[in-house]
Amino acid sequence: MKKFNEKRVLATGPKISVQFVKKTISVILTSIVLLACQTASKSHSFVSGTTEVSADFVIVGAGGAGLSAAISAAQQGLKVLILEKMFFAGGATVMSGGGTTATGSQWQKGAGVKDDPEWLFMDMLKNGHFYNNPHTTWFYANKIGPSFDWLVSPDGAGIPYGRQLSGPSAEHRAGRTYSATGGGAGLIESLVNKAASMNIDILYSVKADGLILENGTVSGVTAAGPNGSRYRIYGKAVLLATGGYGANSEFISEEIKKLPYAGSVSATGDGLIMAVKAGAASFNMDKINIQPHSIRFPDGRGQHTFQGILYVYNNTGGMLISQDGVRIVNEQASNYDILMAMKKEEQCYLLMDKVTYQRYIDIAVASHNFTKVQADEWLAANGKMTPIFAGGQTLEELAETIHVPPDALVKTVSSYNGYAAAGRDPDFGRKLTGPMASDGPYYAVAMDLRYYATLGGLRINDDLEVLDTNDKPIPGLYAAGEVVGGVNGDIYTSSTCVGWALASGYQAGLAAARKLKP
Repeated sequence: MKKFNEKRVLATGPKISVQFVKKTISVILTSIVLLACQTASKSHSFVSGTTEVSADFVIVGAGGAGLSAAISAAQQGLKVLILEKMFFAGGATVMSGGGTTATGSQWQKGAGVKDDPEWLFMDMLKNGHFYNNPHTTWFYANKIGPSFDWLVSPDGAGIPYGRQLSGPSAEHRAGRTYSATGGGAGLIESLVNKAASMNIDILYSVKADGLILENGTVSGVTAAGPNGSRYRIYGKAVLLATGGYGANSEFISEEIKKLPYAGSVSATGDGLIMAVKAGAASFNMDKINIQPHSIRFPDGRGQHTFQGILYVYNNTGGMLISQDGVRIVNEQASNYDILMAMKKEEQCYLLMDKVTYQRYIDIAVASHNFTKVQADEWLAANGKMTPIFAGGQTLEELAETIHVPPDALVKTVSSYNGYAAAGRDPDFGRKLTGPMASDGPYYAVAMDLRYYATLGGLRINDDLEVLDTNDKPIPGLYAAGEVVGGVNGDIYTSSTCVGWALASGYQAGLAAARKLKP
């Protein structure tokens, strides 16, 4: 790995709903529940009292980071035990689209793409407005390539990914993202199945609530299980892969709580709280990932539809309009730029013609964002329920339904179609991919902001060891995934959340094995 040049960098500059869980469980329930039952039956029985269990490597959290770490460590010969407080695996990863950065990987090189870890590093720092921990971001940029190679290799984790590589974008100067087959749900299912094939024990419905410290060294965790049962689980090392703190209102400002939450219900900061009590340092705790382009479910929760959004903006004449019926931003800009534009507006809408709308719905359904039944119900309400899905045979009719000025909307579409014919967008510089249809029907979907992932957390070194307030490693304590702060700055760079979970988990397993094996 290239040496990190701090002076050079500092001189450069200053992303679960219950409904989604239910849908995801329908995809992975069989493998997860069977594994949970098998583990429970052979390891312990759920009774009152305290049960003592031991392993070489104790992992708290069975999301993308925890499962990757478990597989990695087990492949190095360690006896691994995972604790998961939910009754299923997944964490935030299961909710994702499964997009994973792959800079420096064999797949990317084979595709003939010119890229470099330093490019990824600088793209992430610029996107995060230099609030990143540059050491952690540098580590990620240099380790994601070999980590992705391990992830897809039959000799590694063997996780199925599609071979279609993303193109450059406002956030990524090179195409460097591959997507897991079946999205986040498929990714977690594959990781769980791989863990099962390696006889890795997972204790479901067991919540770690404290670290066991002996002479300043972490030697295990205490945990609570069903029916009042208690555990003392000993290990030569402990990995915290507990996710973020977006679902813990104590960590979220009142201003941000006005937005719909779209993250995991399990993201309550458990690992962060335990580590800080043991002397760990935390930082960037005010950095919460806010993203544009969310629909708002009837109960107020947020849900991304970014796969469909990307298709609309990169392949059709669909556009983002405000409550005034006008465009407000280059729809192909970075999420941050779109976010800032949307913040100024009372309400925004994704405007589409018939063909585009049908494709948007198909992609969202295939990505498990919502079901076709739900979409049909929302459209039938025609703007009279949340989320707002509305249609009209003409632009004027649609404008009346969503309460935007009809003349302004007609003018906006006419101007855009003129730009598309000329091949140039003088208003915002969007790369034009075609006009909006000249005949209706037309459709609008209300777009909101949402928050879900948290960007602050624990400090780590290059061995994934948790650092204390003096920047010294806490012996025996590791962290991976969202519980670690600083890989992103004040907004996440697309495909790096899942990428970080998997890469940091894999690298943590290797680091623990190096330390623990004789």
